Amino acid sequence: MLEDKWNAYAKSWSQPDADRDAMLATLVARDVTYTDPGSQISGRDAFSAHIAQFQKDLPGANFEIIEVKGHHDKTLARWKLVGQDGKEMMQGTSYATLTKNGLFASFAGFY
Repeated sequence: MLEDKWNAYAKSWSQPDADRDAMLATLVARDVTYTDPGSQISGRDAFSAHIAQFQKDLPGANFEIIEVKGHHDKTLARWKLVGQDGKEMMQGTSYATLTKNGLFASFAGFY
């Protein structure tokens, strides 16, 4: 279950706007928070805009989930970022919390 959720989340990072927004509506809370070393974002719309900018900066790149762990309302995923040429660009870890309804409530990315 958690693996499916993380894989769908990773896929959302490579989807066009309308598809991404539809996916995020089923995956993340409306008031989701997202942080990584260069970003601090609040809200699903701002998060989707952040992903759109990522796509402009790294066209054709996508995330692949390597490993997922979780307990209670907390979960970790190890991932790799793959460029449009199929080569691994980097690896990282994301920590997330879940709402009572199972949506992602917050993310913290480390790389």
